[in-house]
Amino acid sequence: MNILYISQYFPPEIGAGAVRAREFSRRWADAGHRVTVLTGVPNYNYGADGAARANVDGAGAESDVDGASGGDGVDVARTWLWSVGDRRRRSRILSYSSFGVSSALRGLAMARPDVIFASSPPLPVGLAGWWIGSLKRRPFVFDVRDLWPESLIDLGAARRDSRLAKTLDAAASFLYRRAARVVVTSDASRDALIRSGKARADKVITVTNGVETDMFAPVASASDERRALGFEDAFTVSFIGTIGMAHDVDAVLRAAARISQDAAISRRVKFVFVGEGPGKARAVDAAKRMAVGGVEFLPAVPRERVPSVIGASDVCIVSLKKAAVNAEIIPVRLLEFMAGGKPTVAAASGQAARLLAESGGGLVVPQGDDAAMASAIRSLMNDPASGERMGANGRRLILERFTRARTAADCLAMLEECARARRRG
Repeated sequence: MNILYISQYFPPEIGAGAVRAREFSRRWADAGHRVTVLTGVPNYNYGADGAARANVDGAGAESDVDGASGGDGVDVARTWLWSVGDRRRRSRILSYSSFGVSSALRGLAMARPDVIFASSPPLPVGLAGWWIGSLKRRPFVFDVRDLWPESLIDLGAARRDSRLAKTLDAAASFLYRRAARVVVTSDASRDALIRSGKARADKVITVTNGVETDMFAPVASASDERRALGFEDAFTVSFIGTIGMAHDVDAVLRAAARISQDAAISRRVKFVFVGEGPGKARAVDAAKRMAVGGVEFLPAVPRERVPSVIGASDVCIVSLKKAAVNAEIIPVRLLEFMAGGKPTVAAASGQAARLLAESGGGLVVPQGDDAAMASAIRSLMNDPASGERMGANGRRLILERFTRARTAADCLAMLEECARARRRG
């Protein structure tokens, strides 16, 4: 089967969308399928000068990604887009729209696939997938990692009555109707789509996020990584990953401030943020303004190094804002923390909270409750044996239900079904 995978983000880009695209495509290639990833020129987190600019370097280039276990590999075709040089809405809209147009044009010139898998957000990726599928008369599968505009509205990035929200809602509804299948990452998102009447129940399937469990595994010895990161002998609480709109970093900083006021333990605890994202500059400013001790911000590390950073941590932390959309998701990083065998303190609700609580892989605290977060961290510091049990529990659940091999296979089976239905039709 020839699969065209459209994703604006692909390594060396960072983030869940890029990781999902790389790992799914490699798994599908290993299964013997021809996979072409149509993606943009790397640009996210670029543009430190603060100016949006057109980035044409690498446009039109093609490369190959080796299969995960020696398969035929993945062809990667990169097309032009407008670089996100700053965080203003105008720059983001230009970037999303330009990739939607350029990928639609580039895709028309490519060999006809058997099925098209277009991964959103951003939403123009789905429009490109529908356009290519329509003209090439091939099924288009819409992969929806976040519901737009619902997530933007919930997180305060758009007003419900704004022109932007209404335009996105119309575009999303159109794509749900036109897609052969709609893939979501949680049952809660599936239920939300069906309740809204935007998609039929028989069309929407859940393919959860997953983890490469060989890569994300307990680390036998983390002493070298601890020294490299400067953790030394401190009890280290780590926030690892993108610092974005969905994350409540202020609650973590307030929890750090509470612990720093406890003279008995403050010098032995360190809070570390490892990563980049649109919320990092604000988080750094907030830490300075609050004069919180024992807090350090480190740059993002290559993905291959993330498991060792998890292994070097004593506790990992997930802190999500109170928003309906956050109750519908299971963050990839939470799964990676659990796969790495580390106890997790999660300020979360909905599916993420249930998963962690039911697995016994960590402690769930109310969102925004810094006192509860600080208390949970103290309890794990005072009872390391309990933390070890939680880490083992979390790892066990991931191996049972959330391996990337399993989720990639589930998605591939659906793509094969769509391709067969097209041939029969």
